[in-house]
Amino acid sequence: MLKTFLKLAVALSLSATVAFGYQAIRLNVSSGDKKERNDAFNGILEVDLEDAGFTPKDSHPGIEFYYNLFYGTKLLKDGKPNPKFKTDYVENLDNLGFITIAGEPKIREMLLKEPTLGGFAPLNYLIYKKKSDDKTFVGTLTPQAMLDITKVKDPAIRAEFTKYIDGLSAITDAGMKGKVEYVEINKLNDKTMMQFEIPFDRGSDILEAKFDFMGKFEKAFEAEDYIIAGKRDFGEYYADNNLKFDRYDAYWVYSLCHFTFSYTVFNVWQHPELGASAPCSMYMYVEKGKNVLHVGMPSVENWITFGKLTDPKQIQYIKEMDAKIRSIMISLGAKEV
Repeated sequence: MLKTFLKLAVALSLSATVAFGYQAIRLNVSSGDKKERNDAFNGILEVDLEDAGFTPKDSHPGIEFYYNLFYGTKLLKDGKPNPKFKTDYVENLDNLGFITIAGEPKIREMLLKEPTLGGFAPLNYLIYKKKSDDKTFVGTLTPQAMLDITKVKDPAIRAEFTKYIDGLSAITDAGMKGKVEYVEINKLNDKTMMQFEIPFDRGSDILEAKFDFMGKFEKAFEAEDYIIAGKRDFGEYYADNNLKFDRYDAYWVYSLCHFTFSYTVFNVWQHPELGASAPCSMYMYVEKGKNVLHVGMPSVENWITFGKLTDPKQIQYIKEMDAKIRSIMISLGAKEV
């Protein structure tokens, strides 16, 4: 009898695995008034995040308001025509916010062993609500998705990172008091990351060389309508707090956003869940005594998979974003690896 029961349990487990697939995005879904839900979310940001070891640095609430301001308003404040106004402007979101968060002390040893984890350090803590219903969604990519995208294999690091993200999920569930839902996919793309190497002339002062490159990088991306939505200098943080980070002479992460792209995907296409991957984290580091700047970020093409997109025009639009990033990096002297 026991053997029969165990066989049945295994069969059910296998069938459940097939049915549920790969869990890519974890969302806490709660119903209720927008202000009430926002207050619950703000309570997490103001109190619970710190208890779980995370710090918000770059908060971008109410992005739907700025979509309207940028693209849905005919006249500027001075009364002149708005050159960005879209005659086909649509408004599908009632709330959209990105909070880039990280737990610098907790992530330090993981970054020392697995620098690609900078693709999700900081990570985006997402909140959104569509106009069409009263549900508010809060969450992130799953730890498994983040680890698989960044190609982390070390079992100990995977366990530690999962624990780190599970702590965030626990305070989300306690604060929002909704039910947990997952965006499920069949599998990730074969190529989930874009990675580059750039010859790095350290000169006599590596900090001066770093800031010089930062200036060029920011100018190049802003010229292509990207917004530098945030920047976290992990190397500087650890040095200021006397924490060992001796594998690197420099390590920092940019949060990149292309506003028209985000408006199109999250609002027009009505895929705000893909905001779990935005702003995109692009890490940069120079190893101790080396003359190479390593750069990497999760590919935007992951969004095709997460959104289960099939429209050829939408797929092409997303692929063009990866191509644009590659083009900018190459213009800065990078080689894709």
